[in-house]
This record gives sequence, structure tokens and C-alpha cells, in this order.
Amino acid sequence: MRMPTWMILAAFVAVLPAGQAMADMDAKPGSPTAGDWLKRTPVTPNPDKVIVPSGYKVGVFKAGLDTPSAAAVDKDDNVWVAISGQLFNTLDTIEPPHVKIFGKDGNLIKEIGRGIFKTVMNEIGYCAENDTMYIPEYGEKIWEMKGVNGELKLIIKDLPIGDHRNGGITCKDGFLYFALGLPSNTGFADPDNHGWTDIPNDPFWVKHKDGLGTTPHDPICRDIIHTGLNVKSSDGRMTGALMPVGVPAKPGQVVKAQVPCGGSVMRVKLGDKDGEGIYPHEKMEVYAMGFRNQSGVAFGPKGTKWENALAVSDNGANDVGNRRVANGAEKLWIVTEKGQDGGFPDKEGMNFVSNKRFSLIPYLGNPVDRPFPQLYIGDKPFIKAPGPYHFQRHVDGYRGVPLIVANPNPNGYINPVLEWDTNNPLDGIAWSASNFGANNNLFGAVYGILDTGPESLIPTWPLVLRIEFLEPAGVKWSKFMQNIDPGPNAYQKPENRGGLERPNSVVFSRDGKTMYVVDYGEVYTNFQMPTPFYTVGKSGVIWTVTYTGG
Repeated sequence: MRMPTWMILAAFVAVLPAGQAMADMDAKPGSPTAGDWLKRTPVTPNPDKVIVPSGYKVGVFKAGLDTPSAAAVDKDDNVWVAISGQLFNTLDTIEPPHVKIFGKDGNLIKEIGRGIFKTVMNEIGYCAENDTMYIPEYGEKIWEMKGVNGELKLIIKDLPIGDHRNGGITCKDGFLYFALGLPSNTGFADPDNHGWTDIPNDPFWVKHKDGLGTTPHDPICRDIIHTGLNVKSSDGRMTGALMPVGVPAKPGQVVKAQVPCGGSVMRVKLGDKDGEGIYPHEKMEVYAMGFRNQSGVAFGPKGTKWENALAVSDNGANDVGNRRVANGAEKLWIVTEKGQDGGFPDKEGMNFVSNKRFSLIPYLGNPVDRPFPQLYIGDKPFIKAPGPYHFQRHVDGYRGVPLIVANPNPNGYINPVLEWDTNNPLDGIAWSASNFGANNNLFGAVYGILDTGPESLIPTWPLVLRIEFLEPAGVKWSKFMQNIDPGPNAYQKPENRGGLERPNSVVFSRDGKTMYVVDYGEVYTNFQMPTPFYTVGKSGVIWTVTYTGG
């Protein structure tokens, strides 16, 4: 929700109309942060308030849901919907994490996982090869269930803990593929990491001892030689990139690869379990690496040139912490072979973070004004040596962010095929096959802006994005499904309400004629409140978009 993806499941930001904030709070005079939320009522979904191209019709498959985050369709066209549970403040009673199974007629067949799942599910995925549904629990676990009447089984456990954990999941040719986010924001166990840096005896690091400690840090996918980049915290401790809190790095230090690793798409051979029915870590392999927070993973339609192309949606860096990367984009990658590397945390999308795009403040060489006062190389303050050339003052100096890795990947790097607006997550994705009037296109749910980045001048959310692949090269994107005005349904003019709130995932029916769009529901935002987010119960919707021809 990644949910990019989206998460930690994240914090959500919406553009408040002028005067709306005070109108929706019971504030005491002279105290702008005082007051309590007033109970909000979900808006009845209205397909007429959602715009799609000619030849398509919008409908409502199911309304009145609490926090739906993903869906998958099985061989019988049953729709499995992940319910993420309460993540933010609310006055409503929100259902706990579980999965609802609906028949294709919209009737509830059963619920699974109540009292078992502890945290949100990002994406769930159906594998037609073995008729099995895979359910990643956003907390180091993956479950499977074979058929509506099958047994729910834990198959993967003890994955890395961090801000970004397991995301999208799929299968192909006898392998199970699943995304693992990079635990940190940009490579550091940093103050912005929501407390995970102090978890004692992390099961992943107890199992994968590296001599550094058992509190969370970033497990990497290939051996790297360290630049020695450290952070000096206010208590005087040095913490190295990719190291546990309080463990410094030295220039030239070799950091060994781990399996599984962060910022990766991992794979394991179907059925290659141990005696307890668990896929052991040592049987896993890295399929692709160098990502940050991957929400969606999806291979192209069978029988097309895209069937071996793995699309990956990826949430970019946040401009927070000691290694701040500004203007990190949301990204769509196409992985075409095993071992390809996107380059994060030193490469953000098309470019390395040392490029000036990724810092907002130029540094002109004065040690007092250096742009990263907490950063050190080894135990020396980070001050870049001047280059062999000198321009006039207004272009002198440098911007950008110091690098962690001293040995670039000898096999080179891939670039994303699309960059989207900063901190505006492109989350769950799905390929269209036949019968949708848009063969071999990729569709992605754009959830919307997070609280960790600037708002767009023009809101480009919520919507479903359509990506077409051109010959001989290039992509074309268009807004496939959107509200009448930009912004979530809750912020529309009264006459336009009834549309999309927070789309987080898309999936197709078995015949390919219908797209299901998972809409998380209303998360109303007011930063003048003591708790700025209000999750509105029963506001989640599963929309349908059906191809009617034309």
C-alpha cells in the first residue's frame, strides 16, 4: 500500500479544502490542536461518479467493508479480499485482520484467519499452477490455502523486520515469487524507522548471524564494499549504513549477502519445504534486487512476449532521517531475467542519489554549513573534496546524497520503465489479457500521497493507471479510472461524492472481462487534531470495471 505498499502501512495525507479542517473538529477557542473527532458516515458508492473510458462500465461488487487492502480471484471466480484491520484512529469498530471469500455473485462464502493474522496483508495472490491462494501477512510470514475448503497453513516465517516487509506475491513455472522490502528508508537504522531499530533478538538476525548483532538492520542481496558512511546520533553513537544501531562501519569493510534479503524479489521452488511444511530460508534465492518497498509483482500474460516479464511496483524514498533523499519517485520496473539490480539504496530510479535532484540544498564547501552534519566517513565528518574544476559561484559546490556502496554492480543496473509522482504510491498491479479491450496492458492502483512527502501541485490520485507498452520501445500511460475532480471521494464537492477513496489493488476475473478494484476506504486527515487520521468504518469498496465493447 506498498500499501507502497503503501506502508508502514503508512500514514495518509489528503489535500484539505480551505476551511474544512476547522469545520470537522470540535475545537476549543484559541486551541487549534484541541478537540475530538466527530463521527463520520461513509459515503454510499455511486458508479456514476467514477470516470472510465468509453466501452467500459463501472459497478459495485461489494460495499460496506472495513479496510480492504488486496484481492485475488481463484479458479472458480471466487474473490478473496484481504481485510487489513485497524491501523489508525477511529470512532468506529473496525474488523480485525482476516480474509473474506466472496462468490462471483458477491455473497460471502466464508472468512479465514480471524484471530490468526496479526498484521495487515499487502497483496494476496492465486497460483493457478497448483490451485493455491498465497496470503502474505505483513509481519514476516506467508500463508497458503488450497481451495475454499482447504486448510490454512504457515509456509514461510521469520522474514526481516522493518518499515518495509513482505509485499506482492505470484508464481510461475514451479516457483513461488514474493517481494521483500528494504527494512529501512534509505539504508540506515535511523530515527525515522518507527522503532524497529530497538527490537531485541529479531528472529531473522538470530537465524542469520553476521557478527553485528540481533537487532534489525538491512540484509543485502550481494556482497558490497562499504564507503564507511556513518551517522552520529545525539548521544554520540556512530551507526553505519546497513548496520544495527550503534555499530559503525569502516571504509573498505565488506558486508556479506544474506538470503533472503531486503529490497528484493525472492523465489523458492514450489513444494521444496522442510518436514514442518516450511520453506527454509536456505532454499530461497534472489530473483531480482535493488528495490525499496515493492507492493505489486506480476508476470505478463501467458502466450505473449510479456510472459517472462515481471512487473514490480516500488515505493520511493522518503525525505526524512539522516540520509535524506528528496524527490524519490514511485516506480514501475520490468524485470526480464534473474539477477537484475535496480540499485537502491544508492540508486533511486533512473539515477544515483548523489545526483543533485535528490538534495534540495546546495553545499558550497563551508564545513560549518555542510548539508549532512550528522554524516561521517568512518569517524571523520563528511566533507566532499572539491573536484578538479571550478565554475562560477552559483553552480559551484555540489548537491546530492553520499553513497553507501563503493563497488557498483559489475553486471550493471536496470532502470524503471515509469516514474510516478513522489510519495504517491502506485500499489497493486495486474496485467490485462484478452477480453478487456486492452490486451497486454498493465493496470495499477494509485493510493495517494503519504505524510512523508510534499503534496502535489495537482493531485494525481486516487485513480487506476493504465500503462501501454509501445513498439519498438517506450511506454504510454493514461488515467483509466478516476473521480470527477482530483482527490479522494471524501473531499469532492457534495454533488460529486460517491467515487474512489483509496484504491490499493487491481485484479481480473478468470475470463479477463472484469477488473476488480480494491478501494481501502476513507482515511480522513486533519493535522489540527491530536490524532490526525480517522479511518471511517464500512467505507471500503470492491469496484468492478467491465468491458462492454466499443
